[in-house]
Amino acid sequence: MYHPRRISVILLLAAACAPALQPLPPMAPLPLPVRESPPSTKMRPRPDSSRGVEFDVLLARGLMVPVAGISSSQIADSYDAPREGGRRHEALDIVAPRNTPVLAADDGVILRIGSNTLGGNVIWATDAARRFTYYYAHLDHYAPGLREGQHVARGDLLAYVGTTGNAPADTPHLHFQAMRILENRRFSDGLPFNPKPFFAMPGVAR
Repeated sequence: MYHPRRISVILLLAAACAPALQPLPPMAPLPLPVRESPPSTKMRPRPDSSRGVEFDVLLARGLMVPVAGISSSQIADSYDAPREGGRRHEALDIVAPRNTPVLAADDGVILRIGSNTLGGNVIWATDAARRFTYYYAHLDHYAPGLREGQHVARGDLLAYVGTTGNAPADTPHLHFQAMRILENRRFSDGLPFNPKPFFAMPGVAR
């Protein structure tokens, strides 16, 4: 039977003879997560599918960016931007030099040409099937001969970028809003939706 003192001496000797502990080598860094492939340029964000077949048709047809020389990638998405009074913008501001041509975003008909306090010089238009309305605001002036009831094709000249209404005088831009016409058929109070996912081509005048 071992004596406790003898066991202590043996343990001390073993500790003295053991090689000194060495620090562990640094751990290799964890591999970075695999980067997802960028989305195809042919794919566009899909709107809420619950909105109906009309939106599927519009997505397949596509809209033209309604300002000449501007592509969708150049447009800041200001649709959800806050506005005074707790409102949302529910439109896109497409910045461009003053008097840049404003073009028809879709085939359709000019519903109204006029002016108001916020929008300044404005145009209301509809698509050919009268399912959607398009509101163009802050226009400098209209294309010569433009009239209500006129049929227009995508890319037709409608007006020119300006700062009328409540637009800042040093920031010419087109305020562009798209709405789904509701059952009451009043085109000015339809259901707004973000038009940016529907832009299929840059603004090119016919």
